[in-house]
Amino acid sequence: MALQDASASRPQTETLFADVLVPRHIAKTFTYLIPFSITDRIQIGSLVKVPFGRSVLEGVVISISSNLAPEVAPASLKLILSLVEHQHNSKISPARLELSRKIAQYYVAPWGQCLRLLCPPTPVRPIRYLATELGRTALATGTCPDSLRPTLQRIAHRASGILSSTLQPTLRGHAVRAIDPLIERSWVKLVPPNTERSQARARHPHPLTEPEGQQTLPHAVIDIAQLSEVDPSWCTRLHQNFQAHLTKKIVLHAPWQHRIACLVDAIRQVHSHNRSAIVVCGEIARARWLTHVLALLTGFQIVFTQSSSSPQRQDHQRLTPSVLVGTRSAVFAQLDAVGLIWVEGEEDSALKEPQEPRYHARDVACLRAKEDCAVVILASAHPSLESHFDAEAEVHHVQQDVTLQPKIELVDLTKESGGTLLSQALRSTMREALACKKRILLFLNRRGYARTLICRDCGWVPRCPSCAVALPYYRKADGLTCRYCGVAEKVPDVCSLCHAPAMSPLGEGTEQVEAETHRLFPHASIVRLDSDTLRRPATARVLWERAQSGSCDILIGTQALFTREPLPQHHVVGILQADSELHISDFRAAERTYHHLVDAASLAYPASDGGRVILQTRLSSHHAVQALLSRNPRQFYDEEFAARRLLNYPPLCHIADLTVTGHNTTLVEEAATRWGAALQEQTAVEEHIVVLGPVPTLGRRSRGQHHRRLLVKGTDPGMLARRLRESVERMEGQYRQSQIKFVVDMDPVESG
Repeated sequence: MALQDASASRPQTETLFADVLVPRHIAKTFTYLIPFSITDRIQIGSLVKVPFGRSVLEGVVISISSNLAPEVAPASLKLILSLVEHQHNSKISPARLELSRKIAQYYVAPWGQCLRLLCPPTPVRPIRYLATELGRTALATGTCPDSLRPTLQRIAHRASGILSSTLQPTLRGHAVRAIDPLIERSWVKLVPPNTERSQARARHPHPLTEPEGQQTLPHAVIDIAQLSEVDPSWCTRLHQNFQAHLTKKIVLHAPWQHRIACLVDAIRQVHSHNRSAIVVCGEIARARWLTHVLALLTGFQIVFTQSSSSPQRQDHQRLTPSVLVGTRSAVFAQLDAVGLIWVEGEEDSALKEPQEPRYHARDVACLRAKEDCAVVILASAHPSLESHFDAEAEVHHVQQDVTLQPKIELVDLTKESGGTLLSQALRSTMREALACKKRILLFLNRRGYARTLICRDCGWVPRCPSCAVALPYYRKADGLTCRYCGVAEKVPDVCSLCHAPAMSPLGEGTEQVEAETHRLFPHASIVRLDSDTLRRPATARVLWERAQSGSCDILIGTQALFTREPLPQHHVVGILQADSELHISDFRAAERTYHHLVDAASLAYPASDGGRVILQTRLSSHHAVQALLSRNPRQFYDEEFAARRLLNYPPLCHIADLTVTGHNTTLVEEAATRWGAALQEQTAVEEHIVVLGPVPTLGRRSRGQHHRRLLVKGTDPGMLARRLRESVERMEGQYRQSQIKFVVDMDPVESG
């Protein structure tokens, strides 16, 4: 900070150096010379354009000094090209830089990659090199040195100059280095790209709420009477925290009607204290819906953003207080005076970034809240175990009124005779509902017609050649399609192993449910909502409008039912296989099952209005099922926590998913084995770090790639991250990046 304060008083003759961080898979900074023309304006956190190899990148200044580090050769230094002076974002605050550094440390990612989160790269048009009159004179008089002459001649050959993208790839290394001296002598100048288009966008910014959001949300206006009253003690606690600028973490465990009411109150309160609010959702559609609802209920201007560099966000930075709603990247919004960060559906796996740096927006929200002295609220109808048992958080649980809950009936499929797709009890209930023109919803969290095909004679199952997983069967398409890589194959006429014509569907999916429902109730109108039917936006909009308007008799769906705005309630909700996800090789299988059961049951009318939930299962004694039947969330959390403790899984520890990838399977196996051994060797006994694997990775392959996976457990997340970083640096030094890649995913949401 002292460097920043002294910037205005620097003499223009003093040579200064800047360490610049660039948005690349690189942990270290690079030293550049600061041109005299910007020494009085450059600061720590300034965004700058710098030459990097044969390209020009936007980076951020990390430090400024008049002393050059001993290991840096002065002859190798290049000049900073210019300051980046965006309309609203030309500097990153020290607090934001510190946030990015913490993210890099915890998620074992290069700091340069984390820079993308704070200042996402804007489309950089190539700059133009233009010969000046002084440069042309130097060529004409012969005063240009031989080392610079070829480059200067090439630039001067065209009156309009040469684009950097055209010039640089054709030059040898020594010629590229000649550009900086030419600029220093004022023989060549940089002409920025044409910015007329971007200036026009700034004069006419996009509307703060996208028009297409209106099209996808025909029922965004909700009945205010549906919202619950907010507990006065809740309002008082928030007021005290906002007034005192205290950092507070609150887990709000409540139905959506209560969460919306609490969110509206929190936004009004933070707005009254002249502070901004950020609302983060996992799904774009849910964020759009929230934008409309909050604008309606608060009367404030609410910004929706799905991109960290959207015009809406940048334009809105001028407004304080601001309210911004968006997906996971919204947590990095460049807003001033943030007093509230609300994470809606905090358990949603979509809040985890799948690419490096693999941050979780929920955890980054907590980090940012500490930096901004803000209140962070983690809201959900069923919080994750990590949040529920967070020792730093205050849990506020609002139990749904018993009179608003449906009647839940259990059907034990082990006692059911005949086909078990739709039990006798469910078919009978559906007939009664259709006769009375009442709506029905059927939930099964598996798309496709069947899980796969199987040979009845030998048990052979067709698998994806790239991902090694069983290929799901789609009857309408009459084919097999991998859900990971998309490879499609024809349905085999005979078994590839024993050549018997005995291939049969195994398991059920929503496509089969739709076919069976059509067979049983041919006159009913049916809508199916899953990732297959919702793949095309136009089709998805039509189907979703039908589901929202209640124009269909029977709605069939997967978890896609829960990713957008809340659906209207149904008189009959059939949960076809409540235990289908319990057999997945993921320690969170029971937790996800419970979440889906709660979400599905919440779509039924209250029992007083005839609402019924028919829950079909073969594992009626499982605590996820029993907790729903008894309407006792505490039962699930306590039993699941006990199971996690027995096997030492989160929230009792932190885990890291390590993946080794390469084209040579022998090299991949060798590297994975060495990585695991190195981790165990460098870890002291008292650090309590456990290494499992390596094992083959299913469902994560790409063509021609081989994967091996390790799982590492540790009780101290800081220590675990340090050990992993040390091991990655050591392993990357032993293998070429073109041969082997080492990937670290801290706190993965998918561990199967």
